[in-house]
Amino acid sequence: MPHYGDDSLKVKRYGQVFSGKRVGELLVSLLPANLSIKTIIDPMVGQGDLLRAAYMKFPQAEKITGIDIDADVIKSCKGNIPDAHVIRGDAFKSEDINITQGWDLVITNPPYVRYQTLKSNSEVGLPDGKELRKNLIKHIQQSVVLSDSEKQLYLDIAKRYSGLSDMSVPSFFLCASIVKQGGYMAMVVPETWLNRDYALPIQYLLLRCFDIIVIAKDTESSWFDNTEIKTCLVISRRKKNKPLAKCCAKTIFLEMGAGIINSDSLVGKMKYHDNVGYDALSKILFLGTSFVGEGFQARTVPSLELFSRLMSELSGQKWVREEDRLHIRETQCLPNEIGVLVARFTDVKYESLSVLGWSIGQGLRTGANDFFYVQVISEEGSALLAQTEDWYGKNIRIGVDNFKKAYKKRNDIEGLVVAYDELKKCIIYVQDQVRNKDYQRISHKAAMKFSVMDSDLDDYISEGEKYISPLHKRPFKELSAVITNEKKTDSGFERFWYMLPVLKERHMPNLCMPRVCGGSPEVIFVNQSIGKEIVVDANFITLWNQDPFARMRAFAFLNSTWAKTFLEVSGTAMGGGALKIEASHMRKIMFPKLGHESEKMLEGLGRRILKDGNITEDLQNQIDEVVLSPFGADSLLIKKQLDGLCAKKMQERTGRKKHE
Repeated sequence: MPHYGDDSLKVKRYGQVFSGKRVGELLVSLLPANLSIKTIIDPMVGQGDLLRAAYMKFPQAEKITGIDIDADVIKSCKGNIPDAHVIRGDAFKSEDINITQGWDLVITNPPYVRYQTLKSNSEVGLPDGKELRKNLIKHIQQSVVLSDSEKQLYLDIAKRYSGLSDMSVPSFFLCASIVKQGGYMAMVVPETWLNRDYALPIQYLLLRCFDIIVIAKDTESSWFDNTEIKTCLVISRRKKNKPLAKCCAKTIFLEMGAGIINSDSLVGKMKYHDNVGYDALSKILFLGTSFVGEGFQARTVPSLELFSRLMSELSGQKWVREEDRLHIRETQCLPNEIGVLVARFTDVKYESLSVLGWSIGQGLRTGANDFFYVQVISEEGSALLAQTEDWYGKNIRIGVDNFKKAYKKRNDIEGLVVAYDELKKCIIYVQDQVRNKDYQRISHKAAMKFSVMDSDLDDYISEGEKYISPLHKRPFKELSAVITNEKKTDSGFERFWYMLPVLKERHMPNLCMPRVCGGSPEVIFVNQSIGKEIVVDANFITLWNQDPFARMRAFAFLNSTWAKTFLEVSGTAMGGGALKIEASHMRKIMFPKLGHESEKMLEGLGRRILKDGNITEDLQNQIDEVVLSPFGADSLLIKKQLDGLCAKKMQERTGRKKHE
């Protein structure tokens, strides 16, 4: 079982979650049988669980190497694998990692050090994110394994992968760059590799330079102790660098629950016909069959359909090859789990929200909610009385020009419609007024625009300027997202820290969805009107469209079972069972294209939700009937299958059945 070091800081810095004997055995069991493996390396070897499992499967190997930066685990590794050449060092700078032609098998569980921790790794003697990138680039430039075109692809990505990536991203590229042509890479990865933005370059490189043979997914976070992270095991074989259009490979996708685990192995109770345990797994892999067993499921998936958001997100990436951009534009891609349900309906066309005229973004981030948000007590004509947070602890009067009603959290309202008069929160939104003392500091150009604000708000801002938050250890005005509000020229100030940026359409949308959903994803209608605009917080994905009829249609179809299932499949399951939705998830939703009459019906159903404020079971069925009408007589079957898939995905992330 995985072991965590005694020093919690060290565990956090090194990203140490050791694989354990059973995970190692399962990972190597996914490799094809009868391989001729002569060289094996684990560049982040830890205590050697994976390297030991690989050596036991391929005892004929002549060169077995492990590298790790931590001296303590190196001692354990040497004891676990006496025949291995175990080296203490940084794999990104090690000369031992480069061998002529590359390694037959690269196997590892890369460290998952978050980017926030990478920023300060130098404090404990480890490379930070910038140094990791620099060392990776140098390693690629000196590679004796990669062709010139591959080097350029690797370098383009290495220079541009997101600075928000954890350490597993550069670790992946390091491992991929040392695999022999025709050799194998076996990795333990988090489930987020399947659907997070930071994983896009990994997915792209895998599809271009590797055949993805098997993915095994832990559906119940049961492979590792003391962690809620769901894990995948990925087996891939290096091939020549090819455009995505020539990727015709298929991948065996295994979903495995806790019910097939026994004390001996992670598949001890797996059954396939008369086979049990690893014999059953071996048979399924050999046949490449689709099979649903007790506690697990196997299916064969076109590799291009593995990553649900890849096609919709790649076109904007600078490292994507030009020949792939055309292929991406011509590809309509549904997530595989939905695609297999509708594959036979080849005449059904799909369209995205952007094609339907929708813009998608995120709500307002103030950078200092404790300052900018207040609670509405009462409205008094051209002003309101507001209750401030505890740091100030007084009620203040705010003029109509200096506030906007705001929808901050899902539970601020009941139902699916945000109404202005029902909101009890607002933001302080100062644009044309300044404190009395600030009036003397403004530029000549700005002097004609500004007037002096009321004393209540003046006093509140002045106190906020001095108050030091116990959480942030500094005043509100010095917070990173607040300090940029201030604008100054040589002749004086033009904006001050307490002035939020001018609101945009994404801050005052027509529809919104919570970015973190505890239950089923749901889209909420924001009832905007001139003079009573509602601001939506960054807790929500926001959608806006100039067409009022399109708003009604989208309100209905984004609350359909099709949309909910799409988001369950493509969203990111978080610890505790929540589902995280990003704007990129919404952009990639593809809907069956409807005829004019169906669109009118959907519009009417959207108006019914707006009127009732909620969706009854009967109304849900009516929405689904219209959305799925392009599938004709099979629409009821598709509805049942979507219900089942949606319930399955929800149960996987929450541990609860859909209606519990």
